[in-house]
Amino acid sequence: MKKKLIVLSIDSLFDEDMDMLKTLPNFKKILERGSWVKGGMRSVYPSFTYPAHASIITGTWPMYHGIFHNEKLDVGNPSPDWYWYHKDLKVDTLLDLAHDAGYTTACVGWPCMGADPKVDWLVAEIWPENDKVDPRPILKTGCSANMFEPGGVMERHWHKLRKTTQPFMDHMMVGASCDIIRRYQPDVMFIHLAHLDHTRHSNGIHGDAVKQAIIANDDWLGRLMEAAMDAGVYENTNFAVISDHGHLAVKQLFNPNILLVKEGLIRLNEEGKIVDWDAYCNSTSLSCQVVLKDPDNQEIREKLENLLYQMRKNPAYGVESVFTKEEAEREQHLTGDFDYVLEGKDSTSFGAACTGELIVRPDNSDYKFSVASHGHLPHKGPQPVFMMAGPDVKENVVIPRQRIIDEAPTFAKILGFPMPQAKGRVMEELLN
Repeated sequence: MKKKLIVLSIDSLFDEDMDMLKTLPNFKKILERGSWVKGGMRSVYPSFTYPAHASIITGTWPMYHGIFHNEKLDVGNPSPDWYWYHKDLKVDTLLDLAHDAGYTTACVGWPCMGADPKVDWLVAEIWPENDKVDPRPILKTGCSANMFEPGGVMERHWHKLRKTTQPFMDHMMVGASCDIIRRYQPDVMFIHLAHLDHTRHSNGIHGDAVKQAIIANDDWLGRLMEAAMDAGVYENTNFAVISDHGHLAVKQLFNPNILLVKEGLIRLNEEGKIVDWDAYCNSTSLSCQVVLKDPDNQEIREKLENLLYQMRKNPAYGVESVFTKEEAEREQHLTGDFDYVLEGKDSTSFGAACTGELIVRPDNSDYKFSVASHGHLPHKGPQPVFMMAGPDVKENVVIPRQRIIDEAPTFAKILGFPMPQAKGRVMEELLN
């Protein structure tokens, strides 16, 4: 019988949550019959959902897979498109390689995987501009056609998606995942749930709302296990529970674009909208990617660089570091459509405003401007979890902190094929 693998990513589940996880029935099942990483997994820079999930499923850094931000650069647009689609990835994913090796594949809610032709049963993570828009048309651009067949998975679970917000999205994703397991028994399945991340953004890192969200995820994990039991594949399935990044508390938002406006590097109309620009600060929440419209304009580059270092010198702004593009690539394996990176400190996040006050309080208007967030250097704060159990996993082995890029090579080893483009290592210590 073919080995099977189900990978569940619970966005923003921390190693600091482990004491609670050990008391919950379904996480406890994984921990008691499997192995885990103590101290969590080092994420990537920026510690953002889409760069991290692209790294998890490819085993590579952002400089290789090409996803360096959640959102595509769209200067002045408060609701830009995200990196929804598989075509934006520059390297093969584990699901691509599994398909080529003859495995059947499924993917539900995993970032950057929309319209992947090598996924047999695909429910993409895509949402419309707002919850007043019918999400079906945009979802159909990313899901496999068989998900929308009459009597199919999406029709069966559509009623759960009352709004394209949490926890409704995860209710739908879990229902669809369970249905796919029962109907099709895929060999390899990747699932991403985001309710816990949204809860931490809105309520802070810890507290009652966060505990309830963790309990909900334990229930959802149990439903996936139950579906595998119903399908008769539970004993032959390796289950991995992972996450992507930590969070840090946010006490202030610094709006660097206001300083760029004052220096003439951004030009606004009378309504305060951007009409032209030479440089732009594109927030990644606790860090910020700074873009030059013409990277070869040395006069503008020098003016911008001087301004960025002035920002760092002012303690009120909360800028810890200024990285050049070369430094970001060399030190953090990060490159993309930007020329500098600002790293925040002292509970500072970066806003996108071009007018108003330079320093404001977080307002929860967006995940980047909330009371807890991420996007910071990956060594800071809580770390994402990794635990795994199943027929190919040793029992009661605990190893020290690893990296999220080590996960895909480890999964590939279980399934029996190489990942030649991966930069991570196989966590052999955990495997039979």
